[in-house]
Amino acid sequence: MNKRTITLLLIFALLSIFGIISIQIYWVQRAFDANRKQNEQKIQVALQHIARKIAAYSKTTLPSQSPINQISSDYYTVSVNCEIDAAILEYFLKNEFSKRNIQTDFEYGIYDCDSEKMVYGNYISLNEDNKKSKNLKNKGKFKKELPKWEGQNYYFGIRFPSVSSQLVSEMDIWIFLSVILLLVIFFLVYGMFFIITQKQFSQAQKQFINNITHELKTPISILGIASNVLIDNNLAQNSTKEETRKQQYAIIVKEQTERLNSQVEKLVELLMLERSSYVPLSLEKINLQEIIQETTQSFELEILAKQDFQKQDFKIQFIDIENQTFIKTDKVHFQNMLHNLLENAFKYNQNTPFVEISILIQSKNKLIISIKDNGIGIDKKFQKRIFDKFFRIQNSDIHATKGFGLGLSYIKQVVRAHKWKIKVESNLNDNLSINSNTGTTFFIEIPY
Repeated sequence: MNKRTITLLLIFALLSIFGIISIQIYWVQRAFDANRKQNEQKIQVALQHIARKIAAYSKTTLPSQSPINQISSDYYTVSVNCEIDAAILEYFLKNEFSKRNIQTDFEYGIYDCDSEKMVYGNYISLNEDNKKSKNLKNKGKFKKELPKWEGQNYYFGIRFPSVSSQLVSEMDIWIFLSVILLLVIFFLVYGMFFIITQKQFSQAQKQFINNITHELKTPISILGIASNVLIDNNLAQNSTKEETRKQQYAIIVKEQTERLNSQVEKLVELLMLERSSYVPLSLEKINLQEIIQETTQSFELEILAKQDFQKQDFKIQFIDIENQTFIKTDKVHFQNMLHNLLENAFKYNQNTPFVEISILIQSKNKLIISIKDNGIGIDKKFQKRIFDKFFRIQNSDIHATKGFGLGLSYIKQVVRAHKWKIKVESNLNDNLSINSNTGTTFFIEIPY
């Protein structure tokens, strides 16, 4: 995925997140406004009934115009044409609000326009059984001054100081869903930035590997030229035992140089695999017996060149079949895959290394390559994970060997790209004895 595509995806994701948040805010606001209007309607209806009851109790008539005047979202005045009994008013307020399920605390004040004074006021807490009721006339703490209402002699004002918080508390499901949505968005944004960070790290890592690859190619080329000169000089001299020995080592240097160059090329291919998530194959028809023999001979020379194995016996046995077998495969990847299996057989072995390679014809259109060793074996609980990238068994003996846990992962990718199958059978060699039932066997199933 290129940089432009990632940038477009990030812009689209940010716009989507902004749109989701905007829509959620819009619907929460709509829900709050709907609750507020519904609450205001209930309060106005309740106050209408209270005004009628006061008029009936006082045997007076209400003003011709609407007695209810909403000053603000939490403050109302109600006009009556008679003096108001505070006890009767408070009873009517509590009774009517209870009928209409209005549970918001309120404060009220009675105003006399003749004297232009507040004659009574009180705070009523419906949620705590009036324990917080306070006589505001005596304390002079009515929170909103009652203004003079022109044309009216007697009226009372009522205010709901906590109506907004009450409405918010009634929207608990909306608040809960909004919090959940914000948490999801937070983790999405965090995931986006984490991916960006990992992408930058991955690019830096790839650049680092590319630089290493470039730096390795120069000494490889020089080493190859030197080995060629050494071989040519040896051929020109007399063929003595010492010169023959130097010739052999020169050949090994050249072959290992080519091997090192092949590993660098494989590293480049692995970078391509990481970008494309598949193994690019260059299929060709090859002789299976010949490619196995060529790979094993090259591996034997490589082992001989290593100091650790110069004084040890080892054996690679190839059990061939009579008929020549041809398959379609990528030669480079096939040899790398077989080389990795042979290398593991020698690395994870505490006996005299022995590897047996067999070709088994299973049917007219299917064969199996078997690679069996006498190594330390693999515990059954790890056998399903050995093909995972970077996985290495937690064992001191195994970690004494060098490696990054990429060999079997690479083999799995090659097998999958060819549409082959691979499985493993293994038994642990606990007592380090040479036993035909211990060690590991890999089976590669190939249609042909």
